[in-house]
Amino acid sequence: MDLLKEKYETDKKTWDECAETYERQIVGGHPDILAFEEFEEDLLDRLLRHLSLKQDKPIKLMDIGCGSGRLHIRYGAKTKSIAELPITHPLVNFKDGNSKLAFDPDLAKALNEVWGIDFSQNMIDLAENKLVETGLRFHPGIELTFEQGSAFQLSEQPGSVLPLAICLVNSIGVMQGSEGANALFSSMRRAVEKAGGIAIISCYQGEYIDSYALGQYESTMDVSGQPAWMSPDTYASPEFKKVPRQYKLAHSNDSGLVVDVFDMNDNLIEKGYKLTRDKDKTAKTIQTGDINTHSNYKSHWYSYNEIEQLIKEHWSGSHSYHIKTQDLDMLRAEPAQLAILDCSGHFGSIFKRWKVL
Repeated sequence: MDLLKEKYETDKKTWDECAETYERQIVGGHPDILAFEEFEEDLLDRLLRHLSLKQDKPIKLMDIGCGSGRLHIRYGAKTKSIAELPITHPLVNFKDGNSKLAFDPDLAKALNEVWGIDFSQNMIDLAENKLVETGLRFHPGIELTFEQGSAFQLSEQPGSVLPLAICLVNSIGVMQGSEGANALFSSMRRAVEKAGGIAIISCYQGEYIDSYALGQYESTMDVSGQPAWMSPDTYASPEFKKVPRQYKLAHSNDSGLVVDVFDMNDNLIEKGYKLTRDKDKTAKTIQTGDINTHSNYKSHWYSYNEIEQLIKEHWSGSHSYHIKTQDLDMLRAEPAQLAILDCSGHFGSIFKRWKVL
């Protein structure tokens, strides 16, 4: 556990440092990442609506690795009617024309709280600022709360609520390696089991490193640093920022990349600098699933079998599921997988209807 704590502190520092850039380039950036996030949100909408209509407990949505609060914003808006707000209220403008944020009275009645935890205080600060900017901090439809801390120490939820704990968009991949993955599975089960709740982990599959991960991390190296498999490493240190000139989309066969190099004061150092993949280092990344950069960023894309084993070790039972998300949405969710613990069997009928079991 000492090693896990050491990794936690290192990764916490890394994410505190890259929070604002991540928000700008990833949350508002790469098309493949945005498409997958939209798939996750649409899926969560459907699952929450099912729970709101099929059971009576107030729902507590627990966002594990909440980042800058995208689910707080989404469900704060969907559970708040703007009918009683003045037309000048920022939430009116924020929701205008966005049907996915339309008021849902059934969800507003059933969803009691969106609670989020993240190890980066800077990420939580960004989330709080977004709540203020949209007007949700002062006029929320539901309770919107955050906690800075570890996903490995989640509290057992009371039986008075139905907890739905979710860990989305490969957050498990940056949670302190295999020790962290095991701790996360165990912690999420502890949080929801006695209350008869649900835990869901959504992550990429290591089998898609070549076709998805390489291009994503190359395209966003101004966030997490120059990937270890790209050369030369002349400007690879954290003293420089390399801004790619375009995104690489899924299944790209392009092994090169052109970037503009800046110092940390945004002074241009070199224009049109060319990087290319080192054959051996690229092969090692694909083989191991380990993502490493020159800025101490580390992530792991878990293979289907690795997640299957984690489910068996920590979520064994009649209501645990493992789903390839391409079976639900091939266009937006080809490279990912879902691990699901459904302690009271709330979703069995849905999965059978979707023919994914």
